[in-house]
Amino acid sequence: MKKQQKKVTYHTEEQKEMFHFLIVLVVIILFVIGVYLVSKMFVMDKSLFEVSYNNGVINSERAIVGTILNRPEKDYYVLVYDEKATNAVYYSALSTNYTQNQENALKVYHVDLGHVLNKDYYVGTSGTSNPKAGKVSDFKFKDFTLLRIKNGKVEKYIEDEASIKKELAVTKKKNS
Repeated sequence: MKKQQKKVTYHTEEQKEMFHFLIVLVVIILFVIGVYLVSKMFVMDKSLFEVSYNNGVINSERAIVGTILNRPEKDYYVLVYDEKATNAVYYSALSTNYTQNQENALKVYHVDLGHVLNKDYYVGTSGTSNPKAGKVSDFKFKDFTLLRIKNGKVEKYIEDEASIKKELAVTKKKNS
């Protein structure tokens, strides 16, 4: 009977170094992936494998003060108020009622004065607003304001709640 011979492989020093290099490279890649997964769980405060598709969604009914005069429509309203105010739901309901029930309703944009980009334009109830503002840098708003914009210019600047209700009054129902 013949003895089975074991295959003996000899590795050169260069092969051993290459093998160690590959092991180190794999460990580094696994470490980077681990750090990414940990940061995704804790820093981003999201589920580990959750995918969100809403990050790039643009709400076409919201605006910032800087874009009030350059909306795509030629004639529209802008309702300016702090969305965290106690009457915010009421203000929003006024515009919703107008757009849903008014025949030929103009587009209504909402500007949140509580948003960080709009805070410089908010003077509160005790401050002085600027109804004659012709450019964005001149805007100063109190708690509740309705603007009617035509061709990029302020046509109406209404701060009185009763006048705003009258302006947005429903005169003719759709499908009637």
